[in-house]
Amino acid sequence: MVTTELALGLTVGTLAVFAALGIWFSRGRVGSVEDLITARNSTNERRLTATLIASVMGVWILLSAPEAGAVFGVAAAVGYAVGEALPMLAYSKIGPRVRDVIPDGHTLTEYAYARFGGPMYAFVLLVSVFYMFIFVGAELTGIALALSFVADVPQWQTATLVGGFVLVYTSYGGLRASIVTDTIQAVLVFPLLIVAAVAAVLALGGPGAVYEGVATTAPELLDPTAAGGFRFGVALALAIVGAELINQTWWQRIYAGADAETVERSFRTATVANGAIVFLAALLGVVAAGNASVENPAVASSASSPSRSPSRSSSRWHCSRCCS
Repeated sequence: MVTTELALGLTVGTLAVFAALGIWFSRGRVGSVEDLITARNSTNERRLTATLIASVMGVWILLSAPEAGAVFGVAAAVGYAVGEALPMLAYSKIGPRVRDVIPDGHTLTEYAYARFGGPMYAFVLLVSVFYMFIFVGAELTGIALALSFVADVPQWQTATLVGGFVLVYTSYGGLRASIVTDTIQAVLVFPLLIVAAVAAVLALGGPGAVYEGVATTAPELLDPTAAGGFRFGVALALAIVGAELINQTWWQRIYAGADAETVERSFRTATVANGAIVFLAALLGVVAAGNASVENPAVASSASSPSRSPSRSSSRWHCSRCCS
């Protein structure tokens, strides 16, 4: 068990480093509100791809995706992956087109106004603000729950620290600062996710032993056509696609791309990467359900290690999912 003091110290240190990097990188590059909000035409393909991938690697992939896999099996894992991949594929086509129609735009609401008029603009604005409010709340809730589970850190302390540090460097550097910290996160976290998944499988005896464990304990989780899992997977995919199409995270980055070709290629790459990341995370829940003691499916990823048996409560998938 990690001590509360150590967890808080590491959290503050990590936040301070990322805040410093965000401020340092964006110094002298933000001269207007336009620069702060859109970083228009400033991001090359590598960085844009990295920020698209990092933006889906919130702490929710350790909570809601494994929970879905642990409860509904591979059908839910596929549904989650499809739900994350399809919006990226859609943006690879929609993004360049919207940039062409409204080259000086910022987000979806302006297109809604230009295409459908004031009432639709007001409706899209209301839904977008409501969604992003939940999004931010779930982001902070997710990381707070994770540290509470690992080290008994009071949730309000984690939420205050994370929210405060992020507010500092994004207030100074805007989207540019966010993109550079996302790039670093993608480089660090993506390999760690792969290593963690491989280590969990090896610790349980290898792929064969893992499969046998699931087949013996919960064979229904391996059936992609199981009625409950299939319905859940389809509903999940549709819900995620609808939510992601009003996610301002992606609309900002459409205008941050250097050009239309950069936007298209970056979102295509993210289609494959984000789908694979979520599928892998959800499969950890299937592995946990068949090979470990899972008292609470919401922390199923932690149960993938045979030495852990989670006992604390966590957020349900439909809440923590908003952290994508």
